[in-house]
Amino acid sequence: MQLDSKMTVSELMAVHPAAMDVFIKRKMLCVGCPTETFHTLEDVARIYGIALEQLLKEFRGAINAQGKS
Repeated sequence: MQLDSKMTVSELMAVHPAAMDVFIKRKMLCVGCPTETFHTLEDVARIYGIALEQLLKEFRGAINAQGKS
């Protein structure tokens, strides 16, 4: 599954577990949140006041780093 702003937090973490590092690094409460099944990455960026493209870039970096290890 390709990274997309419309995917939910739970979809992202199921397919790309390395993405959890971004949530933890930014001290975002998404990991384990009951709404992770419903909130999209777009929602998360808006809720936390982060530019969507910046957040997606960080997720891509974490995913790519996992693939290289």
